[in-house]
Amino acid sequence: TGAPAAPTGVMALAHDRMRFAMTLWPYMMPLMVVYYSEYAMQAGAWTAIGFPLEDDAARKAFYSYANWAYQAGVFVSRSSGTVVQANLLALWIMPVLQAALLTFFIADAMYKFWYDYTLLGPCFVTGLLGGAVYVNAFTLVSRELPPQSRELGLSTASLADTF
Repeated sequence: TGAPAAPTGVMALAHDRMRFAMTLWPYMMPLMVVYYSEYAMQAGAWTAIGFPLEDDAARKAFYSYANWAYQAGVFVSRSSGTVVQANLLALWIMPVLQAALLTFFIADAMYKFWYDYTLLGPCFVTGLLGGAVYVNAFTLVSRELPPQSRELGLSTASLADTF
């Protein structure tokens, strides 16, 4: 695909490695956006939802169920990575959908327009999207980079969730 080769050899300069890392942004940006959106949902919006809202136990229960639904979605999507493989366009669409779900959950926590346990469906979809971005980003890096660049490319892309 014309993907750049990683700098090779022990003496490869740091700026050469950094330049190579910057070429991986098409794979890393979706990972960053999806991780930010997921964690903002889990640590933010989902903690404010409960039925009834004033009940601490109800909020804790929803949070627990929401995370179980999320993890189930992650499991399904990561397990299906060899069956369904996304292209780069799909890899970019999924984090946009994830950010839309973040916006939805924040709005729902504030305005309570959809406020019952059927919200676990969108929590499951959150996991599906997050797991799909993860498995497909690394599949694309592995598939599109030349063999001599894969190890550095995969290890560099794995840093995307820490930014």
